Amino acid sequence: MLKPFYQGKLDTFCAIYAVLNALRLLYGIRVLKARDILNETLMGLASRPEAFRAVLTQETDYIPLVDNLLRIQSRAYPLDIRAPYAQGPLPGPDAFFAACKDWLAPGRGRAIVFRFLRSLTPEGGPMNRHWTTADRADGDVLHLFDCSHEAEAILNINRASFVTSADRVSAERLLHIQPESARFLRVPF
Repeated sequence: MLKPFYQGKLDTFCAIYAVLNALRLLYGIRVLKARDILNETLMGLASRPEAFRAVLTQETDYIPLVDNLLRIQSRAYPLDIRAPYAQGPLPGPDAFFAACKDWLAPGRGRAIVFRFLRSLTPEGGPMNRHWTTADRADGDVLHLFDCSHEAEAILNINRASFVTSADRVSAERLLHIQPESARFLRVPF
């Protein structure tokens, strides 16, 4: 039985959606405002054909796009933006999870935007590269406020299910979170 395409299934804009979802969590932005931000971002990319092509063909890690979008939106929505692993060294999975759990522990007014790569087998390359937003951590689970409609979408990440280095992907851990992409966000007090 054929299924319809869902919005987001064909496009490569999950990085933009991750930022929009963070703004929704932090500032409660509504659909029309999110659409305006999406359209402004796409128009800005369209004015730079090489950057736009890189986004459309996934020839980028999207980090500059996320950083630029956060910088622009922080003018209207003040944000404390931290990128603790942007310059390295990269943490192991336990240290990354602990940092996320610590950041999200205070509750309201915090989110984390990051990218992960999902493999089907340890030998093959990633079948999915996706940006998402974490909104809380309970016990050993990081909960995602994600843009995906798909039944197989990852909405929770268990502490023992991911790696932070591509060379550590294994049959037990097929998810690679890229700590260098993580942007820890909060509303300044």
